[in-house]
Amino acid sequence: MRRMSLICLVAVVSASLAACASNPREPARVDYRSFGNGSSSSSSSSARSPRRASMNCGSGYTVRTNDTLSEIAERCGVSMSDLAGTNGLNAPYTLRVGQTIAMPRPPVHVVQRGENLYRIGLRYGVPFQQLANHNGIRAPYEIEVGQQINLPVGTQVASTTSGGSSRAPTSASNRDTYTPPPAEAGAPRFDWPIRGQVLSSFGRRPNGERNDGINIEAPSGAEVRAAAPGQVVYAGSELAGYGQLVLIRHSGGYVTAYAHNSRLLVREGDQISRGQIIAQAGATGTVDRPQVHFEIRSGVNPVDPMSYLN
Repeated sequence: MRRMSLICLVAVVSASLAACASNPREPARVDYRSFGNGSSSSSSSSARSPRRASMNCGSGYTVRTNDTLSEIAERCGVSMSDLAGTNGLNAPYTLRVGQTIAMPRPPVHVVQRGENLYRIGLRYGVPFQQLANHNGIRAPYEIEVGQQINLPVGTQVASTTSGGSSRAPTSASNRDTYTPPPAEAGAPRFDWPIRGQVLSSFGRRPNGERNDGINIEAPSGAEVRAAAPGQVVYAGSELAGYGQLVLIRHSGGYVTAYAHNSRLLVREGDQISRGQIIAQAGATGTVDRPQVHFEIRSGVNPVDPMSYLN
């Protein structure tokens, strides 16, 4: 479950963070507002009535006089295309008074083994905090295999193929011959966050679980450094299993993660230079000895850090 949490947090990085940095990966947000009271003339009452504020339409809406599909969609806080598709309506979307318009059913994700809320959010481009609020899940955001996670209406359902899985070694027997794929063209240069033995490599493990990064052995209290310049988009310990965690956003849509720290030395919003000390290594979370769990993500997809590290 702890991995799921980290993935959902990176979802926050890919989506929620993008809200502050105009990241093209973030789903567009619609601000439903009430219009129409701008006329200064008393005769405006004869004009078309102002649009109503967004409301909870439940499972359906009953058409009233002068309603249009676009106004109903805005009033109910859903997209017109989703509303039309759900009700089998085609342009010009003719409605009749008293007609019941069914609301789109929100998409659902069924939790699989090894997933956490962070991972689910990352997959769909939805901040994990938004998923948590949407489903009434509180910190430390624990979820169970088979649990249904309601996604916001309009969420694009991603492919079931896990990004980067084909790159990973599938068993201990082929690890010795595994060669990391080359880094993507134009990727930033990444330095090691700390030097040490790699305790766990990137990819799928024999038990079916995945490691979306690498785990590097480190003395307790050792300096953990930023692998590349960027901005801290998360610094905290809300994600169960990862202990003290830092996420840094870099150019080109890349994000690095540094987990299991004993102490964090940066805050959200800080601008970070390459090699800057951001934390002290530790054994927080679900590890039994000091180490640094390090990830590199291109957009929402985890990539093998060994392909990028200098």
